[in-house]
Amino acid sequence: MASESRARDAEIVDMVVAYARQETIEPLRGAGRWIVWGVVSMALVSIGMVLVALGLLRLVQDLTSDVFDGAWSFVPYVFGTVFAVVVVGVALFQVRRPRL
Repeated sequence: MASESRARDAEIVDMVVAYARQETIEPLRGAGRWIVWGVVSMALVSIGMVLVALGLLRLVQDLTSDVFDGAWSFVPYVFGTVFAVVVVGVALFQVRRPRL
C-alpha cells in the first residue's frame, strides 16, 4: 500500500512538473523568439530608413545643386529631416493603434 502511494505521489509530482514546464518555459521560448525577430527587424528597418533619408538628401542636393547655393544650402537637409520626422510620426501612430 505504501509503494502504491509513493508511486502515485511520484506520478502526481511528475505531472505537475511537466504541466509547469509546458505552461511557463515553452511560452517564454516563443516570446523570446518573437522579441528577437522584432529587434532584428527594427534594426534593419532603422538602417534602411537612415539610408533612404540620406539618399533623399543626396538626390535633392544633386537635382538642385545650382538652386540651393549659398544661403539656401540648408534646404536639402530640411527635406531629409522632414522625411525622417514623417516616418517617425507614422511609426508612432502605428504603435498607438489598439490592435495589430
